[in-house]
Amino acid sequence: MRTIKKLIFATMCLMIISGGSLLYAATGKSDIAVYLNNVLLKNSGLLSEGVPYLPVEQLPESLHAVLSWDESAQEVRIYKPNVNMVLLDDQGKIFGKVRSAASNTFSVLVQVDHLKTDISDLKITITDPLNKTDVVDNQPIKEKKDSFWFKSANYSYTFNEKGNYMIQVYIKDSSSKSWFIVSEMQISTI
Repeated sequence: MRTIKKLIFATMCLMIISGGSLLYAATGKSDIAVYLNNVLLKNSGLLSEGVPYLPVEQLPESLHAVLSWDESAQEVRIYKPNVNMVLLDDQGKIFGKVRSAASNTFSVLVQVDHLKTDISDLKITITDPLNKTDVVDNQPIKEKKDSFWFKSANYSYTFNEKGNYMIQVYIKDSSSKSWFIVSEMQISTI
């Protein structure tokens, strides 16, 4: 009798597991590869009845946007502010290339507009070719405006490695308290 119960239980489990995948296949859904700027995203999309669906959690980083998830309202909001930046040397001149092994003092001028959500902080980082990241500046944003300018404090940095350095601007969403990359640029060593 126990053997029959075990066999029935095992058969039911197998039917549930395989039935779920058969039902998934029967509905005409399939995974699709999603590329952004010719880079394959880590999570695949889903194609259902000819309509592609994309995983929303990848979009903020890929599009330099802010994601706000309201669980109680079951809403996802994506905000895409326009964020530009320029690097200024200690003389106030714009630059984009530096000498390898040279020490430089610079600041980052950030221009933000079309910001349709509240933010609490703005942070600027620099990442070297070996993926070591340093914070250039991190400041609270007190005024709630949809457009503003921000100039970082002067920052001294030695470009020890040859290659490309990444400057990134992050903003912290007031409601989620999460950081989102909203702009990036590259500095090359010569």
